[in-house]
Amino acid sequence: MNLRSIYRLFLPYASAVSSIIVFSVLVSLINAATPFINRFMIDQGLLRGDLKAVLYSVLLLLFLRTGDNAIQYFQRKQEILVANSFGKDLKVKALRHGLKLNPQHWKDNGFFKTIGDVLYDIDILMSITGSNFLMLFLIICKAAGAAIGLFLLNWRLALLTLPLIAIKIAYNQWMRTRSEQLGKASMEANKNYNAWFSDLLSGTTDIKLWNLHGRKETEYGEHIDHLNETSKHMSLFSEKSSRILQTVEFSFLNLMYLPGAALIQDGTITFGGLMTFITFSSYLLVPVDAIMHLRVILEQIRPCTKDIQNFFALEEENFASSLLPNPEISKIEFKDVSVFLDHRSILQDLNFEIRRGEKVAIVGENGSGKTTLLNLLLGLCRATSGEILIDGIPIQEYNIEAYRKKISAVLQDVHLFGGSVRENILLDEEALFDPNRQPPFCTEAVNRLEKQFDTQVGSDGAKLSGGEKQKVALLRALNRRAEILILDEASANYDKESEEAFHLFIREHTDYGFYFIVTHRKEILAYADKVICLSHGKITQVRQNPK
Repeated sequence: MNLRSIYRLFLPYASAVSSIIVFSVLVSLINAATPFINRFMIDQGLLRGDLKAVLYSVLLLLFLRTGDNAIQYFQRKQEILVANSFGKDLKVKALRHGLKLNPQHWKDNGFFKTIGDVLYDIDILMSITGSNFLMLFLIICKAAGAAIGLFLLNWRLALLTLPLIAIKIAYNQWMRTRSEQLGKASMEANKNYNAWFSDLLSGTTDIKLWNLHGRKETEYGEHIDHLNETSKHMSLFSEKSSRILQTVEFSFLNLMYLPGAALIQDGTITFGGLMTFITFSSYLLVPVDAIMHLRVILEQIRPCTKDIQNFFALEEENFASSLLPNPEISKIEFKDVSVFLDHRSILQDLNFEIRRGEKVAIVGENGSGKTTLLNLLLGLCRATSGEILIDGIPIQEYNIEAYRKKISAVLQDVHLFGGSVRENILLDEEALFDPNRQPPFCTEAVNRLEKQFDTQVGSDGAKLSGGEKQKVALLRALNRRAEILILDEASANYDKESEEAFHLFIREHTDYGFYFIVTHRKEILAYADKVICLSHGKITQVRQNPK
């Protein structure tokens, strides 16, 4: 990533950047005039004892400095606004892309790690705004104004600063390579931490059951130590480099008193001119410092920018397609469908056809592939070979958002979002909720809660029992007017009375065109039109029940 590509990122904020440029020009004019006022104050005021000249000079300098500070304040305000908007827009874009990714990316790395890594990379990228990247133009203009004034004061002394500029450039070239190495080390440490933390979040129950608190505390401390160590190396390297350059600069500028004294003796420069030149000569080095510092930052963020680009290049699900499913789906087909995961066969050569109006029960031992079959239908995983056809068209060709609107599902692991029961039921914003139209065994369970449908469910439904969570999930599914209803062990946590009511619901409910029911309850099989038996990823039987 170079300066041009960085500036391209800020094109949406052109008006704010334009105001920064205008401010920069004004500051350059102020800084071009300042050295001459200082020379006048010393030569005509202090050395001659002219208090009036000193007073006028001080007032003029005060006016210019006040204007300079006011301009830089408003410029900094614009920079902060741009930085905040830039960070928000990029992070929202990253989250939007992450949520639309092919689910396989989540399975490989976990959603928290996938998103956590790119958000960390964006935070590093945003360091260019925190490091006054947008003020670079202002700094250069400010230095240019001062440089013009100094060259007019004495061009010979101005030329003597060129060796120092060359030294600083050479030193910064070396700093770039070391900064990139430190940036990579910091990035790897953060990615390792994100992977570990994602694993921790998914295993909190096992940590309690196996008394792993001490081990995880130790691991956490080790990760924090590693993060702190990489951060320390980067900070100390930057600090050491800065101190070395400041020492070189201080020594070099003070040595300029020697040729300055000679120039005073031959009348080429006045005492006030020399003092002013020494005072303002560091302005000649400001753009070099700014550009070199920015190049160091760019080297530190280079690995992050590559990762961000790779992240945004990851394949999304098909949200761009204009192909929509028919208002009423008539047929669902699995043709020679196989799924392999890490060279392991999960499903093999599935072939079956479901027509509108059929209720399908899917049975088999644990690990037989039942949930994977449903995930294929939901578009949450892809077949390694074969096709899943909806009205003769492969599901991957449909707009995935429109296709999923045709499906209501209660999955084996129910997730409830923080909020009320009602808010969890009304996830589909297009649907209105009428409790009187829903199964009584579900609504009665909710009505027994302290605040009924306004009851807060807690984190992931922690304030509800397993059966209550499943009933809320069923209400949520039934509230969407869809074509396909998928129930994956949807009654696993029901009591006997609720289970019997659920069986009656399966028998009598006909609002959907297709029903897919994964179950271990043999009683439900009698209410299915078709029973698909799975064993070790293969269909062993497709049984048609009489109507």
